Amino acid sequence: MSCKRKHIAIIGAGASGLFLAKKLSESPNMKVTLFEKNRQVGAKLRASGGGKANIFNRDVRPEHYNAPDFVEKLLQLYSPKQLEQQFANWGLVTVSDEEGRVYPASQFSQTVVDVLADFASDHVHIETEYNIQHIEYQRNKWQIDDYPTLFDTLVLASGSPAGMIPKNQRGYNHYLQDLPLKVNSLQPSLAGFLLNDYPKSLSGCRTKAIVSLYQGNKLIHKESGEITFKDDGVSGIVIMNLSAYYRRLSSQKNCRLEINLTYWDEAFDTGTYLRNNQNVTGLLHPKLAVLYQQKPFDIHRLTFQIADTYALDTAQVCHGGIDLSEIDHLFKAKNVQNLYLLGEILDVDGVCGGYNLFFAFASAAIAAASLTK
Repeated sequence: MSCKRKHIAIIGAGASGLFLAKKLSESPNMKVTLFEKNRQVGAKLRASGGGKANIFNRDVRPEHYNAPDFVEKLLQLYSPKQLEQQFANWGLVTVSDEEGRVYPASQFSQTVVDVLADFASDHVHIETEYNIQHIEYQRNKWQIDDYPTLFDTLVLASGSPAGMIPKNQRGYNHYLQDLPLKVNSLQPSLAGFLLNDYPKSLSGCRTKAIVSLYQGNKLIHKESGEITFKDDGVSGIVIMNLSAYYRRLSSQKNCRLEINLTYWDEAFDTGTYLRNNQNVTGLLHPKLAVLYQQKPFDIHRLTFQIADTYALDTAQVCHGGIDLSEIDHLFKAKNVQNLYLLGEILDVDGVCGGYNLFFAFASAAIAAASLTK
C-alpha cells in the first residue's frame, strides 16, 4: 500500500533551494514544486567564485559569521566534511586551495548547478520566470498566488537582492509582507568602500597591503590581501571582508581604513629606505609613488575615512533579512505552521571564502532531514 506523497513548495531555485529539492527527490514520499523568478535556476551560484563556484570552505568557524551562536549550533548538526561527502555521493569531484576554499574540479560553476539540478526522481517540477506576489496559509495548506496546486509545506529560499540592479531590487521577496515575520533591514555586505577625501589619481591601481578597519581608536578587524583602487574608493576580497565587520557594528560612524603598503614586512624600516633612496619608485606601485611625491604620506598607515559601502547592486550578500528568532535549529518557523526558511533570506552573512554558500547548503541539508524524518 503506497503512502500519499507530501507536496512541498520551494520558493527560490538558488543554492539552498536546489540542494533541498535534490535531497527531497531521493525520498519516495516527497513531491516538490520549485518556483524560480529567473529564466534559469542557480543564477547567483553560477556567478560565484568568479564563475568557478567557491562552494564552501573546509574551515568553517562561528566567528566567520555575523551570528556566531547560531552557526555554532548549526555546525553541531552539519559540518563541511558532511557537505563534502554529500557532493561526492552526487558525483561532484571537488578540489581545495591552501586557504581551504573548495571548488568543483571542473573549475566551472555550471557543473555544480548541473549536479544539483539532476534530480533522483521525476517528483520535482520547476516553474521558472514565476514571480510570486502573495502566499496564504489556510486549512492546513499553502496557496501561492493562483497556482492550481495547494501545498503541505512551504520553504522560502529566495535569497536577497544583493547584486541586483535597482530595478530588480524593487518588489523582491514581496510576498514576505503576507507573513508575520520580523525582517531586519537589508544593507550591503561584502562590498567595496566609498572613501572621503579620496585621490582619484589612484583609480586602476592594484596592490597588496595589510588593511585595518578602525572605529575611533578601536581596531575592528585587520587582514592582508590585494586591494583595488577605484574612482571613488577601494575594493577587493580583503576590503569586502572588512565591509562585513563594518556592517556588524551597531553604528558605522567614525570609521576609517589604515593601509600598510609594506605587506611583506609589517615593520619594514621605511625611514632607512627613504634616507638611502631619493624616491619611492622601487617601493610602491607607480600610482602610489606619484601620489607620495606630490603629497608624502605614512607608507605604513595610508588613512582614509569611510563614507559608506558601495550600493546593494555591487554587494555579494546582504546584512539583514528574516530575524533568527523566527526559526528553530531545524530552520522551521516557530510561529507559522509548515514553513521553513533557508539560506540568504535569513539574517546570516559570512565573509568571503565559501562561507555563505556553506550556510545555504547546510541549512537545506538540515531542513531536508527534518522534512523526511
